[in-house]
Order: sequence, then C-alpha cells, then structure tokens
Amino acid sequence: TCHRALLPQLRAALKDVAAQGLAYTIDPADYGGCFSPRFIDRDPGGRLSHHSWGIALDINARANAFGTKPDQEPQLVSALQARGFVWGGDWLIPDGMHFEWVEFP
Repeated sequence: TCHRALLPQLRAALKDVAAQGLAYTIDPADYGGCFSPRFIDRDPGGRLSHHSWGIALDINARANAFGTKPDQEPQLVSALQARGFVWGGDWLIPDGMHFEWVEFP
C-alpha cells in the first residue's frame, strides 16, 4: 500500500511509461512493495525509511538488489524522476529497485 498523496504522481509516471511503450520494463510479479515500517539499513538507531510512510516503492526488485549494479531501463527511471521520484540506483551504494517520492506538490 502506498500513501494516498503519492498516488497521483505514481499514476502519472506509469501513464508516461505506458505511453512511451515501456510497460514491458516493469515486472508486476517483481514488485517489492511500498509501505513497510522499518529503519534505513534495519538500524534501530537510524532514521526511518521512506517505506515507513508509504512514499517509496521497489520495482523489479530481484534484478536490482541493494548494493548491486542497477538494471533498470533508463527511460523508466527518467519517467519516475520527472514526476518527483529519486532513484536509489544513483546512490553511492546503489539500491536500483528503490524509488522514493521527494517532490511534494
């Protein structure tokens, strides 16, 4: 379940993906979820993950494991970024499945 405030941006991004003929780049069976109350790196002394608020989602999770070289279609990443999401594949330690919503309307 994702936070309801995220849904318009997510729907718009997915419409953009479909309009570009890129729906095949998302494997619905490999969706890693959105809401998951937890700490970043599972460290109780750390910060809460964006998943805790339902404003992060994991797409194509098995092919984009944390710490491995990301394998997401660049146009998929661009479509989500254009709608206010940050991609974890750009991080120092990549999390290629992870997209978090950071540009609130």
